[in-house]
Amino acid sequence: MPQVLGRMITILILTVALLLGPRSVPSASPGALDQDSVVEACAKKMEKMFQLVTIQVQELALDQVKVKLVEQQYIVIIPLRAPRGEMRAIHWAQKDPTVALDFIRLLRQGKIGAVNAWPFLHNPGELYIGRGLSQEALKGCQKEQLQDAFGTCTECEVAEWLNLKP
Repeated sequence: MPQVLGRMITILILTVALLLGPRSVPSASPGALDQDSVVEACAKKMEKMFQLVTIQVQELALDQVKVKLVEQQYIVIIPLRAPRGEMRAIHWAQKDPTVALDFIRLLRQGKIGAVNAWPFLHNPGELYIGRGLSQEALKGCQKEQLQDAFGTCTECEVAEWLNLKP
């Protein structure tokens, strides 16, 4: 259940981010509705094209965990025991150091059985809002165009925790 809920929330956030992000057409114009429908359709298509990558805890090199402080965020970096395509490690950012350490503790104790990670270098919602994703990439909504825009990660961001145990 948490897995399905996490994915729904992720896709909902992405869809809202894409809908509320920068536009080349003012919202009062008739073209804005067309743009919104293009963005929404592309977000739904992206959900099917780019699945989150599930990493079992056994695949993580928990003995090689690193924690970095970057811009007031504690970033937990955990290498994979064996690469998964381009993916070499996962990372999870948290502002509270206690929560970051709890994440490591829960993984080591087996309280988190797996994690899902984004297969992108850039979070799609943040990329669209922060830098503006090209309208061509959205209108075409082709896998290759989107993959070029989002990039491929080697250290992928954790999107959700799976198989939680009390």
